Amino acid sequence: MEDTWFLFDLGNTVIKLAYERVLAAVCADATMSRDELVELLEEPGAYRDMERGAVSFYEFYEFLCDHAGYRGSIRDFHQVWCDFFDGTMPGIEDLLDRIRERYRIAFLSNSNEIHAELIPTQFAAIFHKDEPFVFSHRLKAAKPDPDAFRLALESIGSTPQNTIFVDDLIENVVAARALGMQAFQFIDTRTLSSDLERERLL
Repeated sequence: MEDTWFLFDLGNTVIKLAYERVLAAVCADATMSRDELVELLEEPGAYRDMERGAVSFYEFYEFLCDHAGYRGSIRDFHQVWCDFFDGTMPGIEDLLDRIRERYRIAFLSNSNEIHAELIPTQFAAIFHKDEPFVFSHRLKAAKPDPDAFRLALESIGSTPQNTIFVDDLIENVVAARALGMQAFQFIDTRTLSSDLERERLL
């Protein structure tokens, strides 16, 4: 029998993101307001392109210097970017342990080269050594792009029918379902536990 996998998103599903703190820290050294910066991050050459592996972290830094008037050094910016996490989501560690009793676990994150190095070490206590991390910048595709899911499944050696996907963003859940995965939106750990129990997955 083939293994059934749980494929978990990381940000705001397993690990709490301090998005507003990072925005505030960038704005403190830039000429833009928070809302202008949020819009700028969606532009070509910015955050989304870094998640897709189209630009490097250094190129993203240069983009912010050029377009947001960011005045910090690359070292300053690296420090700001490393301060993106606020611990784990309440209750998720216990739920992961329950899931591990019956299934294999992997993680699929829209990420970047800095966070991909940081997460496995900073949160080593909650991950098991044999659990794969699949990061979007390495795939050159980010969720909800179907290619991101296909490449992730390929890299863990699973199929949509044998994979259960969990993500906080509904567009990613919808995209996973469209490929044939059973998928759940993460609202909080208690809700996810109830959803999984209702579907007799736990």
